[in-house]
Amino acid sequence: MTLYIGSYHWGFILLDESGDMQEKIVFDLGSSIKIVAFNTNARGALEDLPANIRDAIPSHEALEKRNEGRIPEPSKGDLHELLENANQQYPNHSLAVMPAGRNHMRGGMMLHPIPLPADATSPTTARLSASQRGEYTLSCTTYCGYGHPYMNLVGALVVK
Repeated sequence: MTLYIGSYHWGFILLDESGDMQEKIVFDLGSSIKIVAFNTNARGALEDLPANIRDAIPSHEALEKRNEGRIPEPSKGDLHELLENANQQYPNHSLAVMPAGRNHMRGGMMLHPIPLPADATSPTTARLSASQRGEYTLSCTTYCGYGHPYMNLVGALVVK
């Protein structure tokens, strides 16, 4: 199975092989998973994606709307201004997969952080083996501005 994961300020999108947006992907124990990860601002990487995946990526405005209600309003300034600032000052992200509820990389299915730079010329491909049942979180480990502490998707991957 191939899973497409896009990073944006301040979240992730999950797309299955058909280009359908998913909130959660469930795998059987023992499954082999190919992850194709990319920064949604990396034009070169986006060009290398299959057309159905590229076409399914939401616009910058739609991605910004996804942050509303999920990222707390700042005490000073506004979320939109902070987002635009982050896009300019902190354009890069990373992707790590770790067991839900943990902030360390021990046990279960995991993917050590892989960089997702905004100037990437191709997506990054990694393989995972669904070797232990449980829920797994997608997390950004590269500081990317105000919303960075909220850039995770808890329980996005589930091994049953």
